[in-house]
Order: sequence, then C-alpha cells, then structure tokens
Amino acid sequence: MFGKLLKRSKSTGTRKPDFQRGLAAFEAEDYAAAVTDWMPLAEHGHAEAQYRMGQLYARGQGVVRDFGDAAHWFRKAAEQGHVEAQFSLGLCYANGEGAAQDNALPVRWYKTVSKASPPTAEANLALLYPNGLGIGPDIAQALHWYRQAAEGGHAEAQHHIGLFHAYGQGVAQDVAAAADWYRRSAEQGYAIAQHALASLYANGQGVERDIEQALFWYQRAADQGYVNSQLALAIMHEHGTGVQADPAKAAELYRLAAEQGHPVAQVNLGLLYARGHGVPQNYAETLKWCRRSAEQGNVNAQFNLGLIHSNGLAGAPDYSEAAVWYRKAAAQGNVGAQVNLGLMLAHGWAGRPDLVEGVDWLRKAAAQGHAGAMTNLGALYANRDSKAHNPIQAYVWYIMAAAASQPGPDRDGLEAKAHELGASLGSEDRHKAQVIMEEWKKNPKLMASA
Repeated sequence: MFGKLLKRSKSTGTRKPDFQRGLAAFEAEDYAAAVTDWMPLAEHGHAEAQYRMGQLYARGQGVVRDFGDAAHWFRKAAEQGHVEAQFSLGLCYANGEGAAQDNALPVRWYKTVSKASPPTAEANLALLYPNGLGIGPDIAQALHWYRQAAEGGHAEAQHHIGLFHAYGQGVAQDVAAAADWYRRSAEQGYAIAQHALASLYANGQGVERDIEQALFWYQRAADQGYVNSQLALAIMHEHGTGVQADPAKAAELYRLAAEQGHPVAQVNLGLLYARGHGVPQNYAETLKWCRRSAEQGNVNAQFNLGLIHSNGLAGAPDYSEAAVWYRKAAAQGNVGAQVNLGLMLAHGWAGRPDLVEGVDWLRKAAAQGHAGAMTNLGALYANRDSKAHNPIQAYVWYIMAAAASQPGPDRDGLEAKAHELGASLGSEDRHKAQVIMEEWKKNPKLMASA
C-alpha cells in the first residue's frame, strides 16, 4: 500500500531513478533500494517498473504485502501490453488474491470504526488502502487477461486458457479448444502443458487417441523433471501401454518420481521390489518406499505396510505395527485393510482381542460388498465358543456371502452352511433374518454402523 514503504535514506531522495540500479538492488535482495528506483518510474508510466512493483507488493518485498496494490500495478503494466503483467493480473482475478475477507484485520477495523464515525472510517480506509483491500475472483476478467497474455505468446497463460476450456470456466466446455491451447504452450516447452496434452492423447479427449503422441509429450515433460509425466511413463512401461513392457525402465522412471516425493511412484517402486520386477526382489526396499508413501497418507502404501509387517516380509512379524498401518488405510476406506484389521482385532493377533471393534471393521468391509468380510462375519457369529455367537446373524452373513461369491465350490460351501443354520432356526428367527437382509440391502453403509 502506498505510504507504507520501508524508510528511505535521505541521501537517495534527490537522485534520479534508474531501473537497472533498481534491478541490481533487487538481485542483491535490497528490496527497499529497488523500490526507491522503481516506484517513481512506475508512477511515470514505466511498464516494466510497474510490473516489478506489482511483484514486490504481491510478495511483500520492500513494501508491506498488499494484493490490492499488486493488482493496481499489474493492471497499469498490463494495459501497456506487458505480457507477464497481463498473466499476473489474470492470476489475481482467477484466485481472488487479496479479496477482502470478513476476518481480515482492516475489514474488522473498518466495521468497528464505521459504527462510530462512517466518514472518518471511509477517509482512513482510503488513506491506508488507496487501491482497495484487494480484488475478488472474477473469471471473466481472469480470462480476458490470460487471453491477452496468451496471444502475446505467454506459455503459462496459454496453458491456463486451455484449463478454462477443459473445465468450462468462463467459456463453454470445449476439450478440443483446450488441446489447441495446450499444444501452443507445450510447443514452447511448458512441461505442465506437455503433460496435459499427453493426457488428452492418452485418453482420446479433444483429439484422436494416439498413444505415440502421448508418449512423445509425456517424455518431453519427463525430460524436464515433471514428476507426473515421469509417473505416467513409468506406468505405461510397466504395463506395456503403447510400448513393450519394460519393468526395468518402469523402475527407473518410478525412482525419478519417487525421489521427488511422489507418493504413488514411491509405492509402485516398492511393489516392483516386492515382486522382483525390473529390480532385484528386496523387501527392505519395499518397506522403505512404502513407508515414505504411507507417511504422506497414501492408502495403498499404508495397506501394503500392514501386509509387510503382518506377514514378516522384511523381518519378524509385527502385528502391532501392522495394525497401525491397517487402521490408517481402513479409516480411508481400504476394504482389504478393514478386513485384515477386523480379523486381527477379533482374534487378538495384535494383543488383547477387541471383538466389538473387529466386527465393526468387518461390517464396514461387508458394506462395500467384500465377500470375504461377510464369510468371516458368518464364521464369527456361528462359533459357539465366541462371545459374538449369534445363529441369526451367522445365517444372514453366510447367505449374503454366498450371494456375493462367484459360482463354484466356495459358494456351494457357504450355501450349505446357511442351509444347515437355517434348518436349526425357528420361523420367527428366519423372519428376523430376512428383515435384517432386506434392511442391509437398502442401506448397507447405514446398517454397517448400526
């Protein structure tokens, strides 16, 4: 905001502003000195100085951070055709940078003071924030300035225009138009646009499906270190999509992405080590990469860590540690983790049995249609030595498990157990079982939590 610059030295008050001197100061991280040279130039219409002042206000360098003033200077430069300023102004409008929030300090102050003296509040607000508190989101304005920058050859703006068309923001959704804008950006070497264009070719959206073109653009982006393209190429090489399957190449690409911290690449690399595909089988490496991914919240990695620890694949079995990771994955809805955690708790494999929680996790898995969870529920309820023993529930779950299973010996066995249990139940209990099954089919998730 104007009037809130860092204090200037008296010795610089009369010297003539110089853009290059300001640039040297900026590069030396003496932002206050840069402001001393750039502000007067910006006020006299110097487009590059205006753009630079916009950046300083946006970052709070040499001035108090203020997106309203940043947008003011970006607009001044943008209206003179400054392409970077046009793009930056588009960003401001797209993101609502500096938009007034009800809990922002100046807004709270204004609301308080205006109750006592509205004219004073208005006068002081104008003094403190001459260009407003900021700008709110405005897709039409964002699109306008992005287009100005894009037509001036700005690669990132071209990509953003593509996004507007791809998602139908401010314009009618048009994936073909998105592909055209992505291509303009991609041909200038913008990696994110290269990846976006490759994805359109891979899926045949807005363009004819062309795996060779997808590979070409993914590779261009991957060569620049773009992690999502490295992952996409790794998956294609692992599964032989458009190329001959090459697990070693997949491992190499997964590693590049994994070392950049991509959680999916990390777990996929770990699983290659578990199977010995493209790399020597090494469960210690599986453990390492799955743990890195799991710690970022990746549910697949969390489930696999549970498997590693429960099966002792990288050392002695550790059910307590397995339960930790199964629980994290189960809480995210991973059905395999819900089943395994449910069984561990019900049988006390990780310590003292907790039948109630174990059954609860098995019911959550059953609500997702997992036949194994239903079978295990049937077994728990059928066991006369179990505290969970309940013939009606056992009958229900064996019937539902059979219905969820493929035809064959397993299904036949479940049906036989259900028939045997049903024969031992009276008509009233069979009616109760029928009601339970009907309610479950109506709303399994609700019944799972009942």
